Amino acid sequence: LKNTYFKTLVKIDTFEGIMDEMYQYVETAETYGGGSTTVPSSLFCCLYRLFTIGLSYDELSLVCESKDWPYIRCCGFLYIRFGCAPEKLWDFLGEYCVDDEEFEPSKSTPGFIVTIGEYVESLLMDERYYFSTLPRIPMGVKKKIEEKVAPLGQYRRRAVQNKAVLQSFKEPGTLVEACRDNGTWVEGTVVQVIESVSTRLSVRIRVADGKEEVYHLGRVILREDPRKVTAAKASDERAKSRSRSPKREALGRSSSPDLTRSRGQSRDEMLDELRAKQRERAVCSTGKDYHKKPIGFMSGLAMKRDVGQASTRLREEETYAPRQVEHRQKMPDSDMLLGRPESERDREKELLKQQLFEKYGNINPRAATKE
Repeated sequence: LKNTYFKTLVKIDTFEGIMDEMYQYVETAETYGGGSTTVPSSLFCCLYRLFTIGLSYDELSLVCESKDWPYIRCCGFLYIRFGCAPEKLWDFLGEYCVDDEEFEPSKSTPGFIVTIGEYVESLLMDERYYFSTLPRIPMGVKKKIEEKVAPLGQYRRRAVQNKAVLQSFKEPGTLVEACRDNGTWVEGTVVQVIESVSTRLSVRIRVADGKEEVYHLGRVILREDPRKVTAAKASDERAKSRSRSPKREALGRSSSPDLTRSRGQSRDEMLDELRAKQRERAVCSTGKDYHKKPIGFMSGLAMKRDVGQASTRLREEETYAPRQVEHRQKMPDSDMLLGRPESERDREKELLKQQLFEKYGNINPRAATKE
């Protein structure tokens, strides 16, 4: 509440005004300003102001779907993470875990790029956000979230490969398979590719019972016509019989699976890998996983900060104090300290000598001995 920037936000009482402030001044997704753990960042000042104002469902959707600035979206995700019940987190954040928009979350680590999906996944899986502690998720709820988070890595890799052959999915009637939330695969045909959100492409398919379902691009694979598959296998067998090159066979075995046509790992396998990584991280935490001693306010002011011009101006307004230069007076010489002319001092010295002579100089040493 003592922050100068937040005092300016208090004067803004509209949702649109806070959105404009985030677009102009928010330049990082960190909790605190650069080089400090006591001065809140512009993002968290705006986040707290949104909590005091309150957001409707439509306004929260506008924040999370903003196309202007990725840090505005981060503010919306943090609003959900801090203010939503743990049981509802996946309902609000699940669809954003496969968003492939890239951004730089921190100015302290330039060049480190993550996607919005990876950022949201970290909000769901991690207990700390930079130097702040996130609200605890009950273990039962967290296990359910882990089951849904485990295959996300494979979905992202498949989405990248499917974009390379996106034209095949745009042809109506293309045979495909889609992975449902429970891990089972369903066969169907493509109806259309939904490109309304460029960072989260989806495919509408028609399943065997005639119903239409929508799946993210990373959860859909191409399915070959059985007749074409039989013909392809026969041609492959003839080609292998002609040439048995060990080098070619080794290359074929070492190549990674084509996720556009392969189901990849099963859901249980990916879940076991995720939980093994979580256990290893909990036991063998190193480096940034340990809690660091907070930097004091004065120490934070002394550290070099790599921030934008807007944040720099705000910080200077809050912490800058004009330097008062004290001009040291020239040391006066001995004559000025005495404050009297030289002739007057000489007369006083002569007078003092005369008084000493009159008192002690007229005494005869022999007479004093006889007495």
